[in-house]
Amino acid sequence: MYFKNNHEFYVVDLFAGCGGLSEGFTQSGFTVAAEIEMDKWACETLKTRHLFYELRKARKLSLYSSYIRGEISRDDILDLQPKIKETLLRRVIQATLGEDDMETVLQKIESSLTYHGASRVNVLLGGPPCQPYSSIGRSRDPDRMENDHRHYLYRHYLTIMKRLKPDFFVYENVPGIFSAKIEGERIFSKLQEDFYSLDPQYEITPPLHMVRESPGSYVLNSADFGVPQRRKRLILIGYRKDLEQHNPRIGKVFGRLQQIALENRMSGYITVRDAISDLPSIKAGEGNDQYYGHYETENELTPYQNLMRRYSPGVLNHRARTHMESDIERYKFFIEHHRNGSQAANLTDLIEQRPDLKPDHKNTKDFKDRFRVQWWDSPSSTIMAHISKDGHYYVHPDIKQCRSFTVREAARCQSFPDNYKFEGPRTEQFKQVGNAVPPRLAYHVAKVILDELKQANENQNPK
Repeated sequence: MYFKNNHEFYVVDLFAGCGGLSEGFTQSGFTVAAEIEMDKWACETLKTRHLFYELRKARKLSLYSSYIRGEISRDDILDLQPKIKETLLRRVIQATLGEDDMETVLQKIESSLTYHGASRVNVLLGGPPCQPYSSIGRSRDPDRMENDHRHYLYRHYLTIMKRLKPDFFVYENVPGIFSAKIEGERIFSKLQEDFYSLDPQYEITPPLHMVRESPGSYVLNSADFGVPQRRKRLILIGYRKDLEQHNPRIGKVFGRLQQIALENRMSGYITVRDAISDLPSIKAGEGNDQYYGHYETENELTPYQNLMRRYSPGVLNHRARTHMESDIERYKFFIEHHRNGSQAANLTDLIEQRPDLKPDHKNTKDFKDRFRVQWWDSPSSTIMAHISKDGHYYVHPDIKQCRSFTVREAARCQSFPDNYKFEGPRTEQFKQVGNAVPPRLAYHVAKVILDELKQANENQNPK
């Protein structure tokens, strides 16, 4: 038996980061039973997110708002709510797959499933670190990242998958995985062989041979799914083949995602203006890494802004970096260049027109777009973890503010709700946001999977 009537659908998330995939699945109606993540601060963020959902379920969101505003500590809330404390301890498992004992990790996952009353795992999620497959990462490594041990992290994903035998799996990574090699062999070919050797058998939709033959057709762009950001990701969706007897249409799940993408492209993308124009105006060095304050704008909000503000007492994680005066002058140049009707300027234009602002680094040829303004009337470029090092790729379009993005602005472009509190120092907050899967993309993936699971459930358990 795969299902029981009236039961919840459960998710386990590996390499969870700060929870972008999990958030999308939670929003769609799944219950997250366990998240495995190695980073300390990302785990703290996951705990805070579960705190929000558990307090909302208990109709005690005022406690969460008090925490957001810094009026009460998370530990104080958990002392008042011992059951929620136990839930958080079960769900968030800090572990490094590939280093920590796998049997111990599996036992913790199974213990959490038992605690939640889950008879099985419906969806296994996971996106192993993408640096070995990233074209940028490989271009900077003399060995093209071929010796990076992280190439084989997906095999730990498979080990857990063999044990849990989920109904579905979702494997997320960068498109660069198609061309990445290790020991002279394409890593994607190895991945293909390993996925198809699983027992019980899984069918990947679309079939892997089609992915290999036409990879671009099976990469999803976040902008096509209501995210104000251009971000391309490989999303492999697989299901247990024996589920076909309960739902013959199940193999079309990826095609449904492609249809959603097409419809959204036709209706127009959500822009940076739609995403962040309502956030408080601040200059370099201003703001707050924790709670900034109540919303200020009285202008009409976009539908996206209303969605992001839901259940939030105000703005948090909204502090701008302190910039050198020379960088502020560079930002002004790039913003003004575009405002005057020109194409977006690059570093060559800056050096030619304002040689006094030439950056003090040797390589000015390979990084002509080192400074990049995120223009109001289009989606943002891909929010990457590099934003934790400097904000030159993410310059705010408002020349009056003349600074790089805050964590909250980056999070808005990633589609994280405003009440999603990123824990840790600002550098760690940026890193979490940049490494995440956009929740709205994950939401759409989750919705189509949930529909197929419910259909299989209904066919197996007719009323």
